[in-house]
Amino acid sequence: MKTFVFFIGILLAVMFSNSAVAQEGDMGSDPDKCMIMLSTYNEFVIQQNYKDAMTAWRWCFINCPEATRNIYIHGTTIVEYFIEQQTEDAAREAYIDTLMMVFDNRIKYYNQEALVLGRKGISMLKYRNEQVKEANEVLRRSFELGRESSEYFVLQYLMQTTAILYSNELTTQEDVVNTYSDLSDVINTQIDNEASESKRARLEETAKNIEEIFVNTGVADCPTVIRLFGPKFEANPEDISLALKILALLDRGQTDDCKLSDLYMKCAIAAYNAEKTSTSAHSIAQSYFKRGDATNAEKFYEEAISLEENSLKKADMYYELALLYYSNFKNYVKARQAARNALVNNPNYGKAYILIGRLYAAGGSCGETVVEKKSLNCLIVDQFIKAKNVDPSVSSEANELIYRYSAAFPTGDELFWENYKAGQTITIGCWIGETTTLRAKSE
Repeated sequence: MKTFVFFIGILLAVMFSNSAVAQEGDMGSDPDKCMIMLSTYNEFVIQQNYKDAMTAWRWCFINCPEATRNIYIHGTTIVEYFIEQQTEDAAREAYIDTLMMVFDNRIKYYNQEALVLGRKGISMLKYRNEQVKEANEVLRRSFELGRESSEYFVLQYLMQTTAILYSNELTTQEDVVNTYSDLSDVINTQIDNEASESKRARLEETAKNIEEIFVNTGVADCPTVIRLFGPKFEANPEDISLALKILALLDRGQTDDCKLSDLYMKCAIAAYNAEKTSTSAHSIAQSYFKRGDATNAEKFYEEAISLEENSLKKADMYYELALLYYSNFKNYVKARQAARNALVNNPNYGKAYILIGRLYAAGGSCGETVVEKKSLNCLIVDQFIKAKNVDPSVSSEANELIYRYSAAFPTGDELFWENYKAGQTITIGCWIGETTTLRAKSE
């Protein structure tokens, strides 16, 4: 009970002293004592002796709050230590109140509102997890103030709290969708601008977590997006930022219905007419592809590729173009070239190798003799082996295909009767024109 009374005293002292102290200079009314107390608590903090640091820190917090930002940086660590030590609810709540005041006073004396509110919101969730709505409001304010400078964990917790509110019918589908859209824009910008590989990896992981949270809300389907945003776009088709937001939401859809929708095409054309970018041209290309308009799809894929500077994004576009040539034009030569272009831009693009293998399988037999015809399967398997070697994510698919086409290798007898040996190279003719190593079917 003594501890509880003690901390109530701190709170009252701060409430009545802050306005006066702030006018008396950085070191307060007693600069010499302030210096001593700062040095004292700092030494204890260095030793991680937060219990003994408390008295000197408390004095600085009350009497010279503008002396250094470290009062608040160290203060959160010190007060959190005491929170964790409490067994009585009243005492614990008093310390949590003090922690909230540390955040508030840091904003009062040193601004940094966006950063501090983000950390305050997370502390609210940590120590008062029933205050999800209040924490969400604090995190949202932090995000609105900070945007691209927001810390990654603030972005994730804002999405998480918004999802919790929705699950408890405390916010709307539209709020969930808008929150996800805004957070995605920011985290993607942060990823694009981050030079550090380790930090970029952390941001990419955060982006995945935000995506997963959004999907799990159940509001991520295309019909919901179309219902919520369709009328808004129709009312203001000149709002390009809205068009781009809608495209981003529909792009993440898992079915063709998204890109087949009239809303998708209208937004894509609006974005393209406003500014001919790789992204806007790519959106139109995808919509035409899904609609079966191969000629227009090809045209816009070529434009998107020519405008794109990011090699990984360009690889994706070349891969889609390869699929277009394969599925719609049945042009295996062009499809292979597009797949090879994808690999030029991303050598670890396993799906491109798998597609080349499928092209060889679909392109008909080459050769006159049994061995010549069956040797094509060796070349097909070569592609699948390359796929899993450069891209472990396709290993399962590649292994299944290797098993299937290995069963169609020439037999040992067939090699013998046509005067071939396993391990010998052979060139596949017709449109393929590649060399492979002969292998015999396992008996």
